[in-house]
Amino acid sequence: MSDDDLDLAEAAAFILGERPSLSEDDVWTVLNELGDPPVRTADDMAVDLIVRLHPAVRARDVRMILGEWRAYARLAVEHDWD
Repeated sequence: MSDDDLDLAEAAAFILGERPSLSEDDVWTVLNELGDPPVRTADDMAVDLIVRLHPAVRARDVRMILGEWRAYARLAVEHDWD
């Protein structure tokens, strides 16, 4: 499975399972705006984009979402993960 094959619904469920205090709307906002998890060095740009387009989403929450999304992506590419 490549990053192109990542399922956003599964990613959202994973993120909310790991961080239940996050808003489901905020998780979906980040996933839908970005489409794929950015590389770690692009986090600042991704956070800036999200908070400018969606001022109600906190930068701290965006960073948590990005971290968990990358964790999901790493697990999703492992052949034995399900």
